[in-house]
Amino acid sequence: MPYYSERYTVSDWENWNDPWELIHGFPYCMSPTPGFRHQMLNTEILVEFVSQLKTCGKCKAVMPIDWQIDEQTVVQPDILILCRPVTGKRLFQVPVCLFEILSPSTERKDRTVKFELYQAQRVKYYVLVDPENEKAELFLLDEEGIYQAIPTSDTLHFDFEGCKAELNMREIWARL
Repeated sequence: MPYYSERYTVSDWENWNDPWELIHGFPYCMSPTPGFRHQMLNTEILVEFVSQLKTCGKCKAVMPIDWQIDEQTVVQPDILILCRPVTGKRLFQVPVCLFEILSPSTERKDRTVKFELYQAQRVKYYVLVDPENEKAELFLLDEEGIYQAIPTSDTLHFDFEGCKAELNMREIWARL
């Protein structure tokens, strides 16, 4: 018996009231809103990048924004690092770095569907942050377009098109 699964487009997604992501035509509900610890962690990481990238001149750290990849895919990572100007309501360019803060309702999607999606889009850095276990996993895209896990200590190091930044996760965890 054939299996039927309805797919949607960005035109459909634009009419939905609740927060949703659309990945390859399949909707993913983003409710409920992330908890307090998730939000505080997001803020701490964002503020650290905003501070460090002030002198860069081209790279910016931004809060969640809709990134439209194609007509069937719109995602909203927790933190994005962009190194080119952006105009309009939505992002259409590939970010240089994305952060997803894990929660029980999104961890599986972040580790599989989004991992593969971001790798296919050639996002240079992908960081999974686990607030429960106070752990951050850093993945760097290699020359073949495959994410490689980078061994991490307390400090994560980044090179965003010549703008260098680092996150001392031990300090961030201590501030939560």
